[in-house]
Amino acid sequence: MSPKEASERIGVSVDTLRRWEATGKIKAMRTPTGHRRYDMTSLVTDSEEVKEPDRVNLIGEGTLQQIAKGLCEYEHQIPKSLSAYPAVLQLGVNKLALACLIARVRQPIQGVPDFVSRWAQRPLKDWDIEIDCPEEWLDQRLIEDQKPSGFCIETAGEYFDEWGDFQKKVINEVMTKAAPNHELYTRFRTYLIENPVVTRGQLYVDSAVDFKLVQYLLIHSYEKAPESYKLGENFYGCGHCGGLMYVTKDNKLKCENKHCAKEKKNPVPLAEHQSDEIFWLKKDLRYFIHRPGKAELRLEGRLKQLNRLEVKLYPELDQYDLHLVFPDGTVWAVDVKFWESAYNLAKKVNQPIRQLKHQPYHKSFFVFPDELKSYGQEYIQEFRGYCPVSIKKSQVMFESSFVKKVIKKLGSEK
Repeated sequence: MSPKEASERIGVSVDTLRRWEATGKIKAMRTPTGHRRYDMTSLVTDSEEVKEPDRVNLIGEGTLQQIAKGLCEYEHQIPKSLSAYPAVLQLGVNKLALACLIARVRQPIQGVPDFVSRWAQRPLKDWDIEIDCPEEWLDQRLIEDQKPSGFCIETAGEYFDEWGDFQKKVINEVMTKAAPNHELYTRFRTYLIENPVVTRGQLYVDSAVDFKLVQYLLIHSYEKAPESYKLGENFYGCGHCGGLMYVTKDNKLKCENKHCAKEKKNPVPLAEHQSDEIFWLKKDLRYFIHRPGKAELRLEGRLKQLNRLEVKLYPELDQYDLHLVFPDGTVWAVDVKFWESAYNLAKKVNQPIRQLKHQPYHKSFFVFPDELKSYGQEYIQEFRGYCPVSIKKSQVMFESSFVKKVIKKLGSEK
C-alpha cells in the first residue's frame, strides 16, 4: 500500500516508515514511476527486536523551500553580476550543514558552492541525511542542467518576492484594466502564451496597435534574451512549445520545459538583426503562464473541433480555464494544471473551482496535460490525496482522457 495509507493504518509518520525500511523493519518495493509501496505483511513487531537507530530529523519542508527560493533568486541575479548569494539560500544551506554535523555525515556540506555542485543535482532520496518531506519529493532534484528545476521553481513559489511576484502583479493589473472588457484579458494572456519569444520590433508594434490600454504591461513582461542561450550566431526556439532553448554543457540545445524533449521536434532558428533584438518572457511568466497555457490553448483547439460544443477560454477574467456548454445545456468547468509536483499543486488548490454568476457549471474537472501522462495514475492519486478540497476520482484526468469524456457525453446526446 502507499506510504500515506500505511502510515494511517499503523499510526506512524511516513518518515518513520522510511526509517523502518532502512533498518529492515518493513519491506518496500518501487513502482515503475519510482514511488514506494509497503508490504504490511513484512512488518516486524517490536518483540522481534529490530531496533530503530537514534536519528533526529532536522531538515523539513521549510528548509527545502528556503533553499529552492534561494536557488531561483540566485539564477535571476547572475545576469546582473551580483556575486553574493541570496540570504535565504545561505540560511537554508547553513541549516543543512548544521544538520549534517549533528547527524555525523561523512562528507558534510561545506557551503553554498559545495551544496550546488553536489547535493542540489541529486534526487532528495540520495542526500546523506533524512528529510521530513512528502514522499513524492524524494525523487526530485533542485537543479537540472545547471538550472533550477521545475520542482525547485514550484517549491519556491510560495516564497517568491520581488521578481517572483511579478506574474501576479501583471495578471492582477491586466484584470483591473480589462474589467469593462473581459476579452482584453483573454487576448493579453493568449498573446503571452503564443509569443514566448518575440523580436523587439514586433513587441513594440503589437503593444501599440493591439494592446494600447495595457501597452506598458505587455512590454514590461519581456526582457532581452541572454546571449548565453545562443548556439553559434543564432537563438533557437523549441519546436514543441516555442520557448527559447538554452545550450547545455555538451553544446546541445534543450528547452526549459524538459517534457518537450519527448516530442522530438526540431529546434527553430530565430533570426536576429542588430536593430531588432530577441526578447523573451520573464521567468515566472514563462513557467506559470506560458508553460500551462500551451496545454490550455491546445485543449481549447481540440474541443472546438467537436461539433455542437460551445467552448469559452478564461471565462469572467479567468475564473477557470475552459467553460464548456453542451447542446443539452449542461455546463462543465475545466482547470488545466501543469505542475511537476502533485503535492505542490495540491497545496495551491484550497477551494473548489469557482462558479460563474451568469452560467453556473454542473460539473468541474482538473485536467493535466498529456506531457505528464508518463507520471501515471499515481500523480492523480497524490494530487487527490493531498488536496484539502474533496475531489472525486472522476473529476481528475489527463488531457486525452478528458477529450474522450467530452466526446462520449456528446455522443450520448444524439
